[in-house]
Amino acid sequence: MFVGITIKENERDFYITKKIPELIITRGAHPLMLPGYNDENYIEHLSRILSGLILSGGGDVDPSLYNKENAGSKEINRKRDEFEIKLIKKLYEKNKPILAICRGMQVLNVAFGGTLIQHIDGHYQKEARDVLTHDIFIRKGTKLYEIVKRENIKVNSFHHQALDEVAPLFIVSAVSPDGVIEAIEHLSSKFIIGVQFHPEYMHEREPFNNLFDAFIESLK
Repeated sequence: MFVGITIKENERDFYITKKIPELIITRGAHPLMLPGYNDENYIEHLSRILSGLILSGGGDVDPSLYNKENAGSKEINRKRDEFEIKLIKKLYEKNKPILAICRGMQVLNVAFGGTLIQHIDGHYQKEARDVLTHDIFIRKGTKLYEIVKRENIKVNSFHHQALDEVAPLFIVSAVSPDGVIEAIEHLSSKFIIGVQFHPEYMHEREPFNNLFDAFIESLK
């Protein structure tokens, strides 16, 4: 099983936290790092060979992709945005699992017609990445609830943007105490879940390891 992992990049280098590919390998799958080349043949080939996709963190999505002017978005990489949106749609057509993390949840929402709030305060913590800083409330009856089996968990937080209008066919499965959307999921797909927090930095603890276990199980 090959799992594609999107990566942050600049003109010279690619970046990905080691945690995500390690989590894939230790669960018996094979990670493939995916540079954001917006080429139709490349994207079509990936959609055939990948068993699933992890959309990782990074810079902000180009606001023009959800019909807004720039009002605080930064570190925009339009090439990556377009590549990821096309790949998301290809995997959706093939009913292949997608786990979207932080920026990943934001680009997932945009890919299906949702919009973003371009700046919020109070959700980029100063503490280390494995420190849990605020609660989220998980909606009963959702896939996320079935995975974590809790209505309330603490998470980390490293984002300055958030979901605004949720894309059609998605539901909100978790929110923070101040109403910021912390998780979404597709209503009819086998496994398309987005989370605003970073479970890869908390994977040694329940229920965060359950999320990666459930994603890998959904590939089979």
